[in-house]
Amino acid sequence: MDVRRRDDAVSRDRGQIPRDDVDERRTEIDAMRRRPRGASEPFVAAALLLPYGLVLGIFFLAPIAREALLSFQHYAVGGPLDPRLRLDNYARLFNDPFYVRSLFATLKVGALVTALTLLLGYPVAYSLARARAGSRWVLRLLLLAPLLVSVVIRSYGWIILLAQSGPVNQALLTMHVVSQPVKFLFNLPGVVVGLVEVGVPLVALTLVGVVENVDIDLEEAALTLGASRIRTFVEVVIPLTVPGILAGSMLVFAVSVASFVTPALLGGPALLVLATLIYQQFMVALDWSFGAALAMTLLVASLLIFVVSTKIVAKRPAARIT
Repeated sequence: MDVRRRDDAVSRDRGQIPRDDVDERRTEIDAMRRRPRGASEPFVAAALLLPYGLVLGIFFLAPIAREALLSFQHYAVGGPLDPRLRLDNYARLFNDPFYVRSLFATLKVGALVTALTLLLGYPVAYSLARARAGSRWVLRLLLLAPLLVSVVIRSYGWIILLAQSGPVNQALLTMHVVSQPVKFLFNLPGVVVGLVEVGVPLVALTLVGVVENVDIDLEEAALTLGASRIRTFVEVVIPLTVPGILAGSMLVFAVSVASFVTPALLGGPALLVLATLIYQQFMVALDWSFGAALAMTLLVASLLIFVVSTKIVAKRPAARIT
């Protein structure tokens, strides 16, 4: 006992926790682990989740289920809804090359926007995560600034900037980069530019917290061992932030393929994505059944892409620092 007390005193002098305190704390932790959970805990958790579950079920799941059912039915303007379930709407969709091209054009826009957004947003997120504490709030406010402006105002702003007589073309002509104005509007590049502006803040804000959780000591250790900053970034930082990259990509892809205002204003009639066609079917043609089939096709395609991406990331080996 005297030896143990002497060791405890030495531990206190060194700022360490004495062995008696360690054993006591371990006993308390083991007792807490063995303690049976109260019978009311599941009911408390269910009660806390009930409000959100009701909102989600009433305003999200129920409309989607009703729309899915509507996509298998037939509706004629001025007539009753045919309750019989059929595949006519989906057969019309996949047998018409126009709608198939629109589906692939929508997915192409989503893929391009997601890739460019990650390419531009990741350095922004890394800079925010490694910035000084005093300037982080200013940088995050500047990052959020585009999202505080209406999507209609942003789109018309891009129309002014990207017009053939706009500032962007004038600057390119002045610097002799091009010999004639470039057509940025009413095509794919204009829509991608408008959506990337929205996607960069979303990706950056999603990745900031993930990058902050990467211990900076790992980067310093790699630099000390002779790795360059680029190699450290590629082989240390990026593998440890893959879950955040996947989450940001899913968010941007979902926003891009479901966007309606930006493709309508910047793409025009030359680029018809499924969101525009869905609006036309519901509000112009009044063919609600076929519009529901288009919407469900877009939803299922997006879900399949998300599931495949998640499976690929889940199967990749865990990042190792060697």
